[in-house]
Amino acid sequence: MANNHQKFTGIHLDGPGTWKSVCGTESSDIEAIWQDVVGTRPTEEEIGEAKWLLGGSTFYGGDIKCDSMESYRAWLQNKYAGGPEPAPPPPKGNGLRHDWRKARGTWLYPGDRTYWLASHRMMTWNESKLNSYLALPDIVTHSDHVVICCNTGTRPSIGERPFDALKNEQFVRAVFQRVIDADKAPVAFLFSHEFYTQELRKDFTKLLEYVERTMALVADLCTFAVPTHELGELFSGRFMKERNQLFRAMRKAAPQLPLANHERPLVEIPVADFHNVGGDVISLLQTGFSTPTGGRNRPQDIVTSPNKEHSYDGACGFIAANKRRMDRYVGTQIERHTNAVGEHSIPLVYNSQPWKPPRTLPNAQVRGRALLHDGAAFDLSAGAIIE
Repeated sequence: MANNHQKFTGIHLDGPGTWKSVCGTESSDIEAIWQDVVGTRPTEEEIGEAKWLLGGSTFYGGDIKCDSMESYRAWLQNKYAGGPEPAPPPPKGNGLRHDWRKARGTWLYPGDRTYWLASHRMMTWNESKLNSYLALPDIVTHSDHVVICCNTGTRPSIGERPFDALKNEQFVRAVFQRVIDADKAPVAFLFSHEFYTQELRKDFTKLLEYVERTMALVADLCTFAVPTHELGELFSGRFMKERNQLFRAMRKAAPQLPLANHERPLVEIPVADFHNVGGDVISLLQTGFSTPTGGRNRPQDIVTSPNKEHSYDGACGFIAANKRRMDRYVGTQIERHTNAVGEHSIPLVYNSQPWKPPRTLPNAQVRGRALLHDGAAFDLSAGAIIE
């Protein structure tokens, strides 16, 4: 049952019976701030305390304690000031020194709900939270590249919260620079699906403006860039002109930067996406979490797309097939192409998660190495390398 914030957690305005909510209609915003500041999930009692601070006291005749979500954040930070010390700033390095052609990323790791898909949350983290993420062993040890999504909307399942890069340009550059100082190379994801559908209301002209301006904003602070994850979810094969326009807008803003395309599981990257784009382009392939690596013509490894247009012998066969196909167009439709794997594995974030099968990071790296042997230049999913 939804919490009645309009009645219980609001500010009393303009006489009896008129209330303005300061924390929405659910508890997700309270939980998000609590997790950001305290580092754990709040109990029901702690959520109740937050509701009291945010207006319940006024409703029952007392003085209001916190008149905004930011004042509630400050209250929490003050209350827990005696807790664990925040992570220190990372020592300054130069993340841009890392070769993107050998990128090692752990985009889906570590297996912790707090940091799940960090790329879609980093722009709403405070300095301490960002430092804590960069200090995690899985990031320090297994990654030299870190994915950052610049423009986001709202997706509660991964904690994604709204952020507009073009309204916060100095902060965006500061976050990218902090990653570089931690000796990690940023990978720029320019927008999430939610940003396009919720914030831009599917206005494609507006999206092209955001893509070009955001690309210009971070072009000198990343090693390569991607328009969004699973591009075909927003623009399927019926929107080939629009897909190509996205990459041309990116290239206009970043003439020398490598540009990557991330697609749905077992969906090859269309050559037409890169037509007349020029420079380095990357197929950032997704093999699907449950697809066997295969690659040895075993019947149990055969994977066929729903429309039966393409068949692949497991994940390895899919990786190899995309490389063979793209190689045919190098020098004609595309200038330079790199075949890579952007997503192939998934950690155990929490027991009831819908994303399966979960894998430990070591198991994911074994899977990644198999894909590297079959034509992927680098692994942005689990940081695998060929030893």
